[in-house]
Amino acid sequence: MTREEAKRIYLKNGCSAFFLARGEDRYEEFREMHIPKEKLEEWAAEYLKDCIDKISIKETRDNYSSANLVIAEHHSRGNLKAFIDMLQKLKFGDEITPYATCYSILGMRNLKVNCGILDYAKESKDEELYRSLLKFTRTLVEKIQVEDDKKQAVDEMKELLSYYK
Repeated sequence: MTREEAKRIYLKNGCSAFFLARGEDRYEEFREMHIPKEKLEEWAAEYLKDCIDKISIKETRDNYSSANLVIAEHHSRGNLKAFIDMLQKLKFGDEITPYATCYSILGMRNLKVNCGILDYAKESKDEELYRSLLKFTRTLVEKIQVEDDKKQAVDEMKELLSYYK
């Protein structure tokens, strides 16, 4: 496998979790290439930018999930900041909802990731970034208007937010 092939596969799949989830048969070959961490982070930033562009136009579960997984795998402050900046600039409406956005921020989607974007912001040790996202999320949760069947999930979001200081 050439490095160009590896990049193409990475940009198609996003991160190792997606290789595994999508059954990429060349995953082991990709791992054995020993691609430098800096190069993988560069590819991750490119992949994340594509996710952000798609989310900015129309929310999709896959794009939020992909962004969350890329940030989880690489823990790059630059990627985290880019994603948080995008979240704070989103125009909410029929296509992009505060409900789904909060789900992603809090890690409440059914992902194979144990925490959400807010947890990564806290772990980043960038207090300003973390505080900014926490304030944004609290404000957004208060604005959520949902049908009765989702009210329990919103209450769970509010309860979860109470644990963040």
